[in-house]
Amino acid sequence: MRGRSLKLVVLTNTPTPYRISFFNALLLALRARGAALHVLYCAIREPHRRWELKLDEQAYPWNVLPGWHPSVYGWYPHCNPSVLSHLRGIQPTWILSAGAWNIPTVLLAAQRILAGDSYRVFWSESHARAVLHPRGLIALARHRALRAYDAFAVPNEASARFVRTEAGDDATVLFLPNTVDDEFFTQPTLGDRRTARRRLGISETTKVIVSVAQLEPRKGVLELVSGYEALVNEVRANSMLALVGEGSLRCVLDARAKSLSHGEIRVVGHADSLGVRNWLWAADAFALATKRDPNPLSVIEAAFSGLPLIMSRQAGNTDELVHPGVNGMVLEQNDSNTIASVLGQVISQPSETLRVMGARSHEIAIHGFGQSRVARQFVDDLFLASRITCL
Repeated sequence: MRGRSLKLVVLTNTPTPYRISFFNALLLALRARGAALHVLYCAIREPHRRWELKLDEQAYPWNVLPGWHPSVYGWYPHCNPSVLSHLRGIQPTWILSAGAWNIPTVLLAAQRILAGDSYRVFWSESHARAVLHPRGLIALARHRALRAYDAFAVPNEASARFVRTEAGDDATVLFLPNTVDDEFFTQPTLGDRRTARRRLGISETTKVIVSVAQLEPRKGVLELVSGYEALVNEVRANSMLALVGEGSLRCVLDARAKSLSHGEIRVVGHADSLGVRNWLWAADAFALATKRDPNPLSVIEAAFSGLPLIMSRQAGNTDELVHPGVNGMVLEQNDSNTIASVLGQVISQPSETLRVMGARSHEIAIHGFGQSRVARQFVDDLFLASRITCL
């Protein structure tokens, strides 16, 4: 690589708002070390994603690769043979491949004979509690595919343990926590909170628990609603459970909301980023009862917004985000009795106690998930792991 300019190519499935924001921070961190960033997307979007993209906010060079995008039971195996010509033209020092390990384009870019002498890193967000195929032929194929990489970028310890199980105990692991736009999702002032509540028609005295998640069985929304319904009437009377998201359970949840006699379940449906922030600013606490989730971003947004966190043990980043009794509580089980017990404890807390807990969530988010901090640390670790020492 002597004499070649330093370049990181990120290969990922589609642009997303949170990745665009992070890539801009990554660009600055790379520039500080004399390196450049180029992002290659397999497609501009996938049918099941409803993100509002602002592509003109990308400060780095980027391309959408031509290719084929079949749909296989909700999986989109992007096939972009042109990735090889792009990599030959860019001649990257590092390739950071994100998305599913079995996307054909990602598999192509991982092969040494095709990638050349680039240092190949796979950005793996999975962990043992979230993997769909722990055994069998698919597990064997995944195991062999991951062993083609020089290193792995993972968001937390659960993912690090999974990678070492798949690729060997001596696998090089770089920590790369998921981030959100921390200039947009911020801790509200009391004035911000009052304004958000007025907009949403919520009284100042109502205790609001908000959940931002797809309304799908794997997200545990039915169990969350059952736990709320199981609360005694006196606890539930002056409270609200708000469900922000869309999905196949919408009609079921609407019917459950209408049948409630005390308290309120509000099924909000899809909300854009501003709408999500309004709900986070209006809330007293955040809850996610997911049954399977690698590393949910909504909880990170809630932490930056200064909310106490109620989080399922099944989420990959629970240990990094929740310090029980300090800034929230962990749902060790996803049954309605456990959820009711935790919701009841949170709703019964004085508002000032919840604000103090939320402030601790904000501190955890800044120190563990701040975009600039995460980007700088990752770039430093990447240089060290690949033995690049020049500035």
